[in-house]
Amino acid sequence: MDTRDIIKATESTKRLVQDESYYKYIFKKTERIVSVVFYVANSLEKDNRTEPQLEDILETSREVHNAILRTLETRSHLAEESIRNAAHSLIRLDSKLNVAAASSVIAPEVLHVITAEIDGVLRGLNKYLVRTTAFDDLDYKVMPSSTTARESAGRKSREDEGRESGSSDKVESSKSEADRRERIKVVLSAKEEATIKDISDIITDVSSKTIQRELNSMIEDNLVKRQGERRWSKYSLV
Repeated sequence: MDTRDIIKATESTKRLVQDESYYKYIFKKTERIVSVVFYVANSLEKDNRTEPQLEDILETSREVHNAILRTLETRSHLAEESIRNAAHSLIRLDSKLNVAAASSVIAPEVLHVITAEIDGVLRGLNKYLVRTTAFDDLDYKVMPSSTTARESAGRKSREDEGRESGSSDKVESSKSEADRRERIKVVLSAKEEATIKDISDIITDVSSKTIQRELNSMIEDNLVKRQGERRWSKYSLV
């Protein structure tokens, strides 16, 4: 058996739990999503109208967790079906959260944060599929990444870019900051008190340094208050 055969044999016996990237960016991220959904659903006041809907969301969250757990024990080259099952369970959760938001059971801001994280996991799962995409048999489209969105919108001429780059950069920066603030406010509203790590575990597409800078800015604007010092600091809404 030569080196290439050994490599192929190793890959064929490798399970997804041994794939560091999959474990960190797919499995752990999905676990965090499920944890946030449980926290939000259990923190809401329930009545005869909302309780069945929230219980349904919690049950679907359990299905998501079980499905993503099953993928870990699957051998990488045989993972197609289990990954698709996990993707489909996430899509069902996404759908039920959207219905809950439309029914005013959960806040639109909460929906935005959770569904953005779900979309990131789905896009990651898609990379592990060879024969099909995760969504080809469902009416579901992942949100375009910022790069794709810019490309699909077309490119301006160099002269236009030169004239408009300054103002457009400011607008984009302002939108990004507003979005960051809104997402941080949603997390603090759900958790009441949170450390920078707590927030970073939920808002995973922004660095902890950026979150810290945003929190400091929000403190200056009297939107957030801090208790404790340095790594023991906890943040809450004013």
